[in-house]
Amino acid sequence: MDLWSVRFEIQDKFKNIFSEYVEDFEGYISSSLFVNEDKDKKKYTNFYLNNIATNKFGEFHQNQIWVLEMFLNQKPDIITIIRKLNYLAKELNTTEYFFNDHPRKDKYSNRLNVSKIVQKNWIKYNRKSFPIINIDNFYIYGLHNSKNCSISKIPIKIEASTAFGTGSHETTKCCLKALTFISRFAKSSQILDYGCGTGILGISSKKIFKKSEVTFVDIDKNAVKLTKENLKLNNIVLNNVYLTNSFYSNKYTKKQFYDLIFANILFGPLKKLAPLYSLIIKPNSFLILSGLLNEQIPYIINWYNKYGFKKRKIFSLNGWGSIILISNQ
Repeated sequence: MDLWSVRFEIQDKFKNIFSEYVEDFEGYISSSLFVNEDKDKKKYTNFYLNNIATNKFGEFHQNQIWVLEMFLNQKPDIITIIRKLNYLAKELNTTEYFFNDHPRKDKYSNRLNVSKIVQKNWIKYNRKSFPIINIDNFYIYGLHNSKNCSISKIPIKIEASTAFGTGSHETTKCCLKALTFISRFAKSSQILDYGCGTGILGISSKKIFKKSEVTFVDIDKNAVKLTKENLKLNNIVLNNVYLTNSFYSNKYTKKQFYDLIFANILFGPLKKLAPLYSLIIKPNSFLILSGLLNEQIPYIINWYNKYGFKKRKIFSLNGWGSIILISNQ
């Protein structure tokens, strides 16, 4: 079976609408959202975003632009896809899309990019990409691996087909190191894994703090689905798994509710979320921030100082870092 990819950019405020809209396209299999790595602000003038403020690290504030990639099990009918997308674009009063299959030097934010996906044995490929992770107290393995760790280790099972949050990235490893450090002198009963991905950090916390209640939150519905699957794989029975939308926000944004919060995301969203975390964390509790380059860490610490947080410890690995902050409200 041939697989095809169709990619295009959308404004942040329309990302959920477009994501649901493309599910009805002929041949649709799945879709995903991710931040465009091209940070050239001039590229986005077609989306009427001339006045977007950027930070010194070149990231768009609050991720105003996303890339939506949908996967099809048949060759795309480009004319039909453009017609449907432009119908919605007109309804939302945003820029319409076009397609040009000839290579061009210039880039346009409203251009569809279509490509055929080379067939691979994806499970075999992912197995090579995500080997067993043996770090501190944790032994992280997939269903394709045998559980072969010492009794002193905490085993965590993550399916190899999941593309993010298997523990292989430096930011996740730093978070696990931070969790190990905290567990030596503190106990947590209410834990929030904000931006949970596959749920690995919340699952790890639950295995250390067995009597704790863990809440998992993510902006991506596929991540929420993966988290629920991995909870089952690790024999954890929980119902506190939510999408970060307004309907569910009151379920996890309770003032001074959590004594341990994980946020393994990016500099821009972490800066934006500081006021929220200050409201939902208990006094003298821990906030672990990750997804940060080493040079971004001093700036995020200074920013969180304004919201009542103080640095406790920094973990760094291959240019990436995590911070343990403590609330002193």
